[in-house]
Amino acid sequence: MLRFKAFTLVELLVVIAIIGMLLALLLPAVQSAREAARMTQCKNNLRQVGIAFHSYTDIHAGVFPPGGYGQRGTTKPGKPSTDRWMTPNSTDPSQPPNGRTAADVGSEIAWNLFILPFMEQSAVYDMYDQTLWIDHPDNIRAVQNVVPTFICPSYGGAGANAGKITRTETTPFGTVPQGTFRCARSYYGGLTTSKVVFTSRDSLDNNGMLIIIAGNDTVPVSIADVLDGLSNTLMVSEDSDHMDGAWASIRNLWEHRADLHPLNQRENRGKTTANGFQSYHPGGVFGQYADGSVHFIPNRIDPNILGSRVNRKSGSVPVHN
Repeated sequence: MLRFKAFTLVELLVVIAIIGMLLALLLPAVQSAREAARMTQCKNNLRQVGIAFHSYTDIHAGVFPPGGYGQRGTTKPGKPSTDRWMTPNSTDPSQPPNGRTAADVGSEIAWNLFILPFMEQSAVYDMYDQTLWIDHPDNIRAVQNVVPTFICPSYGGAGANAGKITRTETTPFGTVPQGTFRCARSYYGGLTTSKVVFTSRDSLDNNGMLIIIAGNDTVPVSIADVLDGLSNTLMVSEDSDHMDGAWASIRNLWEHRADLHPLNQRENRGKTTANGFQSYHPGGVFGQYADGSVHFIPNRIDPNILGSRVNRKSGSVPVHN
C-alpha cells in the first residue's frame, strides 16, 4: 500500500502563523514606502508652485502675485475709504447688488489663479472671467476644475473626487443650497503673516509674502521687499482639509497663530482655523519658500522660529531643520 506524507493540523497551523507574522512585518514597510512616494509627490507639487511663482515674477518686474484681490467689505485700491467691494445680489449671484454695477462686486480671487498659466493650466485660467466674481454662474465651470498640482496625494478619502472638491460652506457660495459641490480644492494655502511674539521694524500686519490687495496702502510683495531673504521666508504651506481650501478663493490664505492652534493638530482638520499648518504626513508638513525651495517643517518646531519664517521682515534669520 502506498502512503503519502501530509501536513498534520498542527504543522498547518504553524505555517499559517508564520505567514501571518511575515505579513504583519511586511505591511508596515509597504505602507511606509507608499507614504514616502506620496510625500515625494507632495514635495514636487509645491516645487512646481514655487517655479510658477518665479515665472510670474519674471514677467512682472520682480513682483509676486497678490494673495487675493477683491475682498468684499474692504476698500477698493485707489478709492476713498467709503468705496468698498460688495457682495453680489443676495438672491441672484449673477447680478450686482441693487443699484450697483458689476465693478462694485468683489471678485475674491486668490493667488492660485494668477500662477495657473505657469503651471500648464492656461486652459483653466482662460476659462475664468476676471471681469466677474468667483461665485458668478459663468465662473462655476472654471472653479470646479481640479488642478492636480494643488492636491496632496496623501489624502486618504475614498472615491475619484474625494478630498478634491469643497462644499458650499467653504467659500463663498452662500446663495447655493448647502451640500452642493462647487469649487475644486487646494491642499496648499498662502501665508499672509505671523502673529507670534515677534517685534520688527514694521507692524506684523501684511508682513507675509501673500497679502490681500485692499485700500491705497497695499501692493503686491516684490523680491526687494523680502528683507529676511527669499530662502528664509515661507510663502505657501500645506493646509489640508481646511474649510476655506478652495483654490480659486481669496480665503485660501491664513496667518500663523501658534497661540490658537498647534501645528498639524488633527482635531482642526476640516475646520476654519487661524493656523492652517495641516497635513496627512507623519511628523510635519511641507512648506514652500519664496526662493522656490521646499522644506519639511516638523510638528515640534519652535513657534517663534516658524513665525520668523512666515514674516518676510522679522529681523530674524531662521535655521532650516
